[in-house]
Amino acid sequence: MTLEPRGGIGVGTSETPEPLEDGDTIEIGGVGRLEYDCEVRQSNRRSQGSTFGLSVNPAELMASELTTDHVRTLEERGYVLVEDAFDAAEIARMRQAADDILELIINSSVANDRTSGRLALVEDDKGGQLVKKIQPINDLSLVFTEMARDDRLLEPMRAFMDDEPRLMEEKLNYKQPLQTRVNGVDTNRPSEAWPVHSDWAYFRAQDYPQTVVSSAIALDDMTEENGTMRFWPGTNQEFVEHERTDNGLEVPAEHVDEAAAETIEAPAGSLLLFDSVVWHDSSPNLTADPRRVMIYSHYPGGLGQERGIVEDERNAPTRRRESPYEWRYQRRKDRGEFSDVFSAPDVT
Repeated sequence: MTLEPRGGIGVGTSETPEPLEDGDTIEIGGVGRLEYDCEVRQSNRRSQGSTFGLSVNPAELMASELTTDHVRTLEERGYVLVEDAFDAAEIARMRQAADDILELIINSSVANDRTSGRLALVEDDKGGQLVKKIQPINDLSLVFTEMARDDRLLEPMRAFMDDEPRLMEEKLNYKQPLQTRVNGVDTNRPSEAWPVHSDWAYFRAQDYPQTVVSSAIALDDMTEENGTMRFWPGTNQEFVEHERTDNGLEVPAEHVDEAAAETIEAPAGSLLLFDSVVWHDSSPNLTADPRRVMIYSHYPGGLGQERGIVEDERNAPTRRRESPYEWRYQRRKDRGEFSDVFSAPDVT
């Protein structure tokens, strides 16, 4: 039996034409189906002396709330922060997947005697190593592939774009110091910090529109000490030409008012949505622990089709180039020709 509640989401105030039984569902506009359960739970909704045990997909509920409450902020300021978007179990799965990818890429690099093209590695003046990011990663992890389709990311994007979001690229920014030095991998980035920039300064090379939206999932607490992100509210309204530096593209210093930046400090499980024009940066991680942020970027699918954008244009060459080396590493390991030299530390 499926019931349409009167008065919208206020299920507890709706009259029901007949008693509910286990397994019955109630349709909730914009949220999905709530399944009736006779067992009394702490989260039960109470009304008129009756107790209802309702189970709802939290991802669907959060997606509905994001769409209605935060899209305007995204439009006006260029970014929006949502704390507690993902629960502890989801973050634990993503952290484990991040560790698995880190082990794969570092050990594969050593086994093949070449640094993976996915790996961005920084070395300080004392010889310490830090993994800045690994990109791309979805072809290495089902966990992150599935997360890219999560409605907590896509629903607010649909409202913002007025189009169906399509995945453009994905990366995992680790900012993870390695506890012991790994020989056989090369430094290939000058700094772990990102300068003040707009993502569209990079994306426009493939004719992606300015309406690309990125989503950043905090796998660890984001603090000023561990190199969190900063945003300049309102800078999404007009693109500023960038300068090329040894650390990438950068907004010219004469345009940047440091006092106008907002430092994002948020717990693990938080979600940041930001458009491709807003300025942002991040500072070095001054701690011994990682500051992992999973970032997806989606573009409007319909507009992309009109422009003839090739799917996965930015990252497909890297996937094709690196995959054979990763398979060779696995085969060498399976045949006992190579033993892993790196294990991800337990930082939970």
